[in-house]
Amino acid sequence: MAIRALDYGKYFVLFHQIRDFVTENLCLELTDPILLVCRVFDIFLHHTRIIQASCLTYVLICTHSGAKVPDNGPRPAPARPYPLDFPQYQAQDDLIAAHQHAQNLEQLFLGLEKSVSAQHVEALNITLQREIPLERLVSEGHLPPSTWLQDPSLAAGSSDKKQDDAASNQKARESEHESFYLRARELLQGNDECFDSLPGTPGARRPPPVRLSHANKFYQHLLLMAESWDTSKDNYTTNEDGEEMYTGRRYGAGHEMPPHYREDTVSAFVELCVWPFKCNLQNPWSSVNRKLQLRKQYFPIQGITSTVCRNPTDRQKARKGILEGPLVGIHCRNTTTFRTASEAKGEGKEEIMSLLFEVGAALLIAQKRAREGKEEEKPWQDKFWALAERRHLGEMGGGRQDSETNARARREIEATKSGVEPMEDVEMEKKDNEPDGKETKKRRIQGPKQAYLATKPPESHWEPKMEYRSIGKEPGAGFDNIYLISSLNHHISIVNIRIDDRYLDFITHGPEQEGFDPSTQEWWGLEVKRSKWFDLFEPEERGEAMRGVWGVMRWMMRDVSNG
Repeated sequence: MAIRALDYGKYFVLFHQIRDFVTENLCLELTDPILLVCRVFDIFLHHTRIIQASCLTYVLICTHSGAKVPDNGPRPAPARPYPLDFPQYQAQDDLIAAHQHAQNLEQLFLGLEKSVSAQHVEALNITLQREIPLERLVSEGHLPPSTWLQDPSLAAGSSDKKQDDAASNQKARESEHESFYLRARELLQGNDECFDSLPGTPGARRPPPVRLSHANKFYQHLLLMAESWDTSKDNYTTNEDGEEMYTGRRYGAGHEMPPHYREDTVSAFVELCVWPFKCNLQNPWSSVNRKLQLRKQYFPIQGITSTVCRNPTDRQKARKGILEGPLVGIHCRNTTTFRTASEAKGEGKEEIMSLLFEVGAALLIAQKRAREGKEEEKPWQDKFWALAERRHLGEMGGGRQDSETNARARREIEATKSGVEPMEDVEMEKKDNEPDGKETKKRRIQGPKQAYLATKPPESHWEPKMEYRSIGKEPGAGFDNIYLISSLNHHISIVNIRIDDRYLDFITHGPEQEGFDPSTQEWWGLEVKRSKWFDLFEPEERGEAMRGVWGVMRWMMRDVSNG
């Protein structure tokens, strides 16, 4: 961005007005107009906000988020609040002894969305336990006590706090308590105070009632969710013309909210908890990396938005953006209705799909963690069309063998040998109506040779900048504990699934011999444990959810070298 000399006088007053506003309200000292404008756009990158200054009436900063400008006055009423609903599917209480579908998983899961039923849950032998307390969900000794939600100076003399024998361990525990509380105290603040403390928010109080540092990004995204879900300030009235008017925070209903609002909010919440453990979030590189391998088939897993990974200690790897893991998965779904009018509670197809997608996300993370120390098996590795140097059709035996294609290939080969340039796929030409002579691409229809030469191997299912490691898995344990942060509506839940190595190998590669019945084995089954659904709009439940995520990270990052 640059301001020409002739226009600088016009923008001189505007520049000083914005600078005064930013200096006064955002505590930034910037004198260069270029840096100032870039800094303002950087601050409000994810929002559309109206900044009110003393001499400048309004400066509108537009970005991709599409957030509405809050209006305190009455306006036409949005859609009525959408009722909250959660899946209530009841999986079997005990692991079943046998099932006929265990050997035909590939055929059963083809066309899953059209013919989903309880058979899919039974085929994977899934058991589900809900409303599990955090003390049972996270290993004992790793879940932060409830006293950590209090100021460390006040909780120092609490009898609930465990005393370590070594002074160094005690000091490290106190330091972790302080790090936890610095983040938790911001999550325990009221929503109105935190929303009014966001920079650039209309009606924001100065000085801000709450100083946000760690949770600033979380509340920015939570405010966008509140515009669809927060009913705490709803007030419906009728004007003189009989039109229904509304005052409040919402601009729509929950089922109308863009899915990325939920994904960004949950990611910001989890990121706040994992940063002290030197971990980061990684989004899948492409849709190929979201596919679960089931024998020779790959099934896309909906809802897995990102994973928690560890930053490498090697500086060279860190500069290249390489991560280690994954440790924990984040699973968000935009479904708000889980059953039709004809379906009973607990029997809806969407309820079954929600459970299957969560289990599929856990199996996908387990497959990635099991890749530690292995090399990718590429089915096309020894195929001539993937690795051999292909010069023209016919010689490599990979093209169409009909006479028309071979004749066209021979003509192209002869033209090349005689010095005549063959037809190119892309030409560069200049448009006559463009005075600056810009070059534009004009694509022609590919011939058989060009199409053959353009053939590439399938995309890899392994992320290019990921070192797969089963962090937190004890050597020789024979199973892996997978954790998911699952999200629906404006709630999150912590899910734990224990996956046996033999179960994972059977799912991925199939039986070692035909006729093998896995349902007769003790390892055949998945035990799914879920915590309660924590409401992100409730400060107390945000604190409990942070305890759970923090405990999971302490468990995954523990030292397992000594077993």
